Amino acid sequence: RAVLRRAPPLARASAHAYASTSRVADAIVLRDMEFFAKHGALAPERELGQKFTVNVELALCLRRAGASDALEDTVDYARAWALVRDVVQRGPTRVTIEAVAEDVSRTLLETFADVRACVVSVDKREVAIEGHLGSLGVRVARARDA
Repeated sequence: RAVLRRAPPLARASAHAYASTSRVADAIVLRDMEFFAKHGALAPERELGQKFTVNVELALCLRRAGASDALEDTVDYARAWALVRDVVQRGPTRVTIEAVAEDVSRTLLETFADVRACVVSVDKREVAIEGHLGSLGVRVARARDA
């Protein structure tokens, strides 16, 4: 089981996963994944469900894949997408999107040994507040302990 810790301030502040030896990090980015799920604090959110948008950055060295042009030298994008889908859409119902983001980051770090860190954002468009809000989201940055 992977031991997770909060990523350093660079990752938190810039929303980019970090590389432990450099300020420039290679990353695989999965953007604007949309899933219908039943997460939320209110009963109607859990009963009716809503769309969630998820973005993921996986920090890992891409030098080998860039040089070899071989799929086995990188993360399987389709598998990463399917893992995110399984957590968000098929996993346990969560009260907070913070818990959803935490579940996604833990799953990705546990599955892909070459990934050193990840940043996961989860947004929902329908927010139960008085007034207009385009969307609400959270972002977590997690890194593997060395």
